[in-house]
Amino acid sequence: MRRLARVRRPVDGRRPGRDLVGDRGRSPGPFVPGDGDRAGLVDLGGGRELYLECSGTGGPTVVFISGAGVAADDWSYVGDPTDAAEPAVPDASAVFPRTAGFTTACAYDRPGTEQMEGAAGRSTPAPQPTTSQASAADLDAMLTAAEVPGPYVLVAHSLGGIIATTFARTHPDEVAGLVLVDPGSQYLQAALPPDVWSAWMETIAAAGAANPDSEAPDYPASIAALEGTPPLPAGIPVVVLSADRPFDYLGIGDADAYWPNWLEAASLLAASFGAPHVTGTSSGHFIANENPALVVDQVCAMVPAC
Repeated sequence: MRRLARVRRPVDGRRPGRDLVGDRGRSPGPFVPGDGDRAGLVDLGGGRELYLECSGTGGPTVVFISGAGVAADDWSYVGDPTDAAEPAVPDASAVFPRTAGFTTACAYDRPGTEQMEGAAGRSTPAPQPTTSQASAADLDAMLTAAEVPGPYVLVAHSLGGIIATTFARTHPDEVAGLVLVDPGSQYLQAALPPDVWSAWMETIAAAGAANPDSEAPDYPASIAALEGTPPLPAGIPVVVLSADRPFDYLGIGDADAYWPNWLEAASLLAASFGAPHVTGTSSGHFIANENPALVVDQVCAMVPAC
């Protein structure tokens, strides 16, 4: 759920991969609704724009929701983003281009996120800290303004898991399925000792105050609001994928210390949906980058034409 440090490959060290924008130094223009490859800024009104890229045709539309501080391009990379020796690189076998091969795939930059090579995200800023409710409302407004047809399969990583859950519980008629990729959830607060949770929230708040232009999630407010939202109706397919290699989500330098709590929270989340919990992923936290074939298979299972 926290913004984990990623290692970036220098621009001239990339392997060839998809780039909908073309020249990464060029400012994107307006998003144009339609089919096929398209990318640009969606006007939300009030001077705000969100960057959206889509590819492929058909439905249901698969919408990718990245983790904390991470922009849309994450879903087009393969490899371990935390590996200094071999950082993740853009590749045609990544989740986004593979999904666009059998249905419409869309991904977007939330305000305050960062692209994989270190450039700032392409969406206009928004007040921070932010809640999953605000992010879900932005997502709904963007999809409507961009004329991206539903229903949507939401594929969400880490912090994106809470955003996807919030969106699905708020707009259940628009959701065809959820693929939650090592997600954060409202259950982590109960799974962790109270003092550890409080210290973690203080650390996240301090990081947000020190970086006011970066995405800063307000987990306590998000969880409190989610508790008052009606549960997801029965019949919407959900799957929860968990990393099977510990990672230091608390940032305390000991990845194993509270690893069981992370898995417990994911198990509780899966149980709340009556969903399968896939724990054999051969991956750390960035499952979509490290084991893209597994994630694509789970997405494919929710797309009838796949």
